[in-house]
Amino acid sequence: MGSLLALPSLAHVPLPATGPSSVVAEANAINIKPTDLSTSLHWKAAPPGKSSKAVAALAVRTLTCLKKVGPVSPDPFGTIGKSGGVVVADISSPTYYDKAATLTQLPSASSEVVFMTKASGANTDLSTFALSGSLACLSAQLVGDSSLEGAGKGIKGGAAYLAAPRHGTGNGGLLVRFVESGGNFALLKQKLYDDEYFYVQGTAEVSMSFINLGSPFDPTWANAAVSNVMARAASELGKS
Repeated sequence: MGSLLALPSLAHVPLPATGPSSVVAEANAINIKPTDLSTSLHWKAAPPGKSSKAVAALAVRTLTCLKKVGPVSPDPFGTIGKSGGVVVADISSPTYYDKAATLTQLPSASSEVVFMTKASGANTDLSTFALSGSLACLSAQLVGDSSLEGAGKGIKGGAAYLAAPRHGTGNGGLLVRFVESGGNFALLKQKLYDDEYFYVQGTAEVSMSFINLGSPFDPTWANAAVSNVMARAASELGKS
């Protein structure tokens, strides 16, 4: 995105949509929109980009790590970022960020929808993400992606589960807060907060990322956006 920090969301640097056109359209209808976000800021969109070989290799290592924690699909919540086999489609939204924040491009919000062939596969991915061992895998991926995308060296990261608003047909969903420090964050004398929401609606895995520097993304804004996205997910999946 051209910022000092150049930060991706947790799962991966957003990629162009992959999957059947009808499913891509359905996922695009679900994904977060600027109208879901607070009108207190002017939101600018950065479209999905291309992943480097290093980022792709990091995603593969993350998947290997997650498989040691519990059963997962080939692309749990967009970890790899592409469709194939039981993964019907993987579609990222643009990243929406504060237009006035030209240096950091934060706060920001984005989402991703992954369609599976069976709801049971989506539920299994969510169950594995709910196991505490997955936090180390996902945190390492976030730190690695941040370094590769220009946030500097010596970044440290941690993660913890928080109470999540209940949505979807899974177990109610998950909220994980990732915190990064060091690297360019140290130059700014602030920590990075990335609140990641994970939900299942039928055969769809829906993840949302809300990132801010110095303090968490406003939870009232995030929860309102999550509610809107999941309401559309329930409506869209009800049609199929």
